[in-house]
Amino acid sequence: MKKRIKRHPFNRRIKRRLRFVYLKIIRLSDPPERIARGVAIGVLMGILPTFGLGVFLSLGAAFAFRANKAAAVLGSMIMNPFTSPFFWGISAAVGSFIMREDRAELLIRLRGADGESILKNAGWLTAVYMTGNVVVSAVFTVISYYLVKIWVSEHRRHKAAKKKAG
Repeated sequence: MKKRIKRHPFNRRIKRRLRFVYLKIIRLSDPPERIARGVAIGVLMGILPTFGLGVFLSLGAAFAFRANKAAAVLGSMIMNPFTSPFFWGISAAVGSFIMREDRAELLIRLRGADGESILKNAGWLTAVYMTGNVVVSAVFTVISYYLVKIWVSEHRRHKAAKKKAG
């Protein structure tokens, strides 16, 4: 008889995975600025539509900007099957706000329900989406840089205080 493997609930596995990535990042042995720069580059390349090349592009950019390459790869993992719909939706919403387009109208154009072909509307839809995506990417890149820099600095400060005390 086969022994059954006990699996943890899905949300617990997600939390453990996020904690694992967090610990991997804060324990890297580079200055906090380099680690934060790497994560920020990874987040930028992860959110921008790079069509599967985000990891490779983040490695190249990390090399060019002298950032931590491991952090860049970890940062690019922000875009995954669970977060993609969030980033797609928020990019479309921000783009439609900036371009002053009605979101309902965009959905009609996307479906081709307005009588025109989807291909005829593809250029405008792409422009709206990319406008929003660039803004969302920039915002998340800046936020990730400062958050990671603070986390790594705090972790090292806490570690030094603990070493000094004990």
